[in-house]
Amino acid sequence: MESPQHFTLKQVAESIRKTIAERYSRTYWVTAEMHKLNQTRKGHCYPELVQKEDESIVVEMRGTIWKQNFDRIQQKFFEIVKEPLHDGMELLFHVKITYHPLYNIGLEIIDIDPNYTLGALQRERQETLERLNKEGILNANQNLEMALVPKRLAIISQADSKGYSDFVTLLNGHPKRYHFNTFLFEATLQGDAAITSIQNQLKRIQKVRHHFDAVVIIRGGGGEIGMHCYNNYELAKAIATFPLPVLTGIGHSTNLTVCELIAFRNGITPSDMAYFLLSIFEELDAPLDEVLLKLPKQIQHFFQGMNNQFKQLTRAFQQETQTSLLFEKNTFLNTVKDFEFQVKHKMTYSNQILNEVRNQIRSSSSFLFESNKNKLDNSINLLQIHGKALVNTSRQTVNSQQNQLIRILPRSFESESMKLEQAERHLKLLDPLTIMQRGYAIVTNEKGVLSAKNKAKTGEELKIVTEAQELKATVK
Repeated sequence: MESPQHFTLKQVAESIRKTIAERYSRTYWVTAEMHKLNQTRKGHCYPELVQKEDESIVVEMRGTIWKQNFDRIQQKFFEIVKEPLHDGMELLFHVKITYHPLYNIGLEIIDIDPNYTLGALQRERQETLERLNKEGILNANQNLEMALVPKRLAIISQADSKGYSDFVTLLNGHPKRYHFNTFLFEATLQGDAAITSIQNQLKRIQKVRHHFDAVVIIRGGGGEIGMHCYNNYELAKAIATFPLPVLTGIGHSTNLTVCELIAFRNGITPSDMAYFLLSIFEELDAPLDEVLLKLPKQIQHFFQGMNNQFKQLTRAFQQETQTSLLFEKNTFLNTVKDFEFQVKHKMTYSNQILNEVRNQIRSSSSFLFESNKNKLDNSINLLQIHGKALVNTSRQTVNSQQNQLIRILPRSFESESMKLEQAERHLKLLDPLTIMQRGYAIVTNEKGVLSAKNKAKTGEELKIVTEAQELKATVK
């Protein structure tokens, strides 16, 4: 049997290479997502190119960008898009289809159209704005009411960011030393990582939102590099629906991102946002400054008016006082004269009455004296007669009671002595020593003598007192 024709693997690979080289001799423009850039230390890149449908990869191919092409592409891309090539970008590649025996079919990337990427970013921005508008939350944060004096600020930035440093320095460096309470919530502020990082810090702030008046997102330096994250729908929605006013100063001046457009207020730089906050204080402070300038003159004018008014009142008071004193003096003199007349009249009348009474007393006192003297003599005679009889009667009564006491006292003393002896014997019987001599003992605990109300408890120490000794016992 004749052996079939066969080829080596190398021959087959070479045939495939020639066929592909002949079939795909020209270059093509291909759209794909650069899943991973895979740059080597030598400067060459081997990106993984994919196409997704419903978030699933349906096609994957290997790409190649040689160093000389990559340097040119990267510079051109950065000049137009304002950010470098990175993983996850949708790009328009100018490619040549190649085949390598070891690495199979691949795409040699000759160029990348940055205008396509710029358009894709712009489309994302427009789609996000339309979606927020359709959901009715495009101006939700701008419709909030900010505190009259927003001095409690939650700052989303990086601690080592120059923008954050400038912002805080400006707030605290005002000549009038306005006081701001700031708290830093550190986050990544550019690239895809910023989307999740900023959202997480907004969630943290929302839990303690009653401690703050506003949220400030600050990004300083870096130009417009990595700004595409601020067109992301999820991040824009989180800012639009946040319950506190969100202020942005993310450091670029052209083609505002969605997050800046829907924020309560945006500034070109962190410094602009600091000046905005300071302007609120200055606007409230301006009337006070004006008042402070006018106050000394107004006070001087007020005191001058009060001084003139005081002098007028003093003069009027003096005149009124003099008139009043003169009137009161005349009234007093008239009253004194009237009083003197009344006193003289009363004294004359009283003297007449006094003389009449004196004469009546003199005529009646003689008669009264004689009458009382006779009554007194009669009373003395009666007292002498009755006094003697009363003394005799009392003497007889005392003698009778004395004789009766002499008879009764000895028997009373004897009876009371017997009662005392009986009580003494009874007390001796009740004496604790006498009772203990009969074999009884006194048992006590910490509360006192044991009784129905004070019972001994297990483990408690007791004290037992007998006639002969004292004992200690433990209740078991």
